[in-house]
Amino acid sequence: MSFRSVIISNPANLALKNNNLIITNEDEFQIPVEDISVLLIESPAVKVTARLISKLSEYSVATIVCDDKHLPSSIVLPLNLHYKTFKVLKDQLSQSAAFSKRIWQSIIKQKLKNQGLCLEISNNDGYKFLYKLSQDVESGDKGNREAIGAKYYFKSLFGEKFNRNDINGINSALNYGYTIIRSAVARSLVMYGFNTSLGVFHCNELNSYNLVDDFMEPFRPIVDLWVYKNISIDEDLTKENRIALVDLINCDCIIEGKNHSVLNAIDKMVASYTTACNKKDYRLIKLPEIKDIEYHYYE
Repeated sequence: MSFRSVIISNPANLALKNNNLIITNEDEFQIPVEDISVLLIESPAVKVTARLISKLSEYSVATIVCDDKHLPSSIVLPLNLHYKTFKVLKDQLSQSAAFSKRIWQSIIKQKLKNQGLCLEISNNDGYKFLYKLSQDVESGDKGNREAIGAKYYFKSLFGEKFNRNDINGINSALNYGYTIIRSAVARSLVMYGFNTSLGVFHCNELNSYNLVDDFMEPFRPIVDLWVYKNISIDEDLTKENRIALVDLINCDCIIEGKNHSVLNAIDKMVASYTTACNKKDYRLIKLPEIKDIEYHYYE
């Protein structure tokens, strides 16, 4: 299973040789493509061969390209890699509204619980409110508990004056981290043959990643927790910060009562969604529970 996050921050030439990513600048490095889960290209002076892009897509590597401010601006994902793409699409299109609402209810309940865990780990008593709120989520979240929780949660975590729309160090770090998680979720959904524009709840006609935005929700508090521990509101996002945010996909979380890396938990979540769609049973969905920041040990 792929597990490496590769970040290219300096001018370099990227090519393919014997199924290895070859990185050439002053020296030459090689990494097996099958080991890579995410390739982040930060420098605008990086040159990439088309042959390498094709091989990265074949191995479902999420290739992320950044703009001149080092912010992720695009992602390259494979097309129709799954052997039953049409069947998966039919399953998506045949989902009932009731099924989708129940899936969304499960996602928001777990997101609120994870936000509560984030506050509890941070020694903030606000977790009690979010735990209670998570139990009140109705089918389709028709009471909009997600929005109520978000307003309370961010002010509890980052202070009463904090606003998600402001331009500051905390929001820059949050947005960067969310983009990395979003890319990892997109990678897994495409691997399982899903059309990412067909969301469970999100339905923006201009968004090609509605389903991704649905399923990344329970993972957001992992980013929030790291940012709370490491970034101040007036701090610039450094190269070291960006590397750490990318590496969050290798942090531990809990799914099915066991520790898994975020990347593996995403895969298990998407696999369970496949089963839930096939069986028409929303109760089969498996969602992650966050824990304190701890990097996963690979045997």
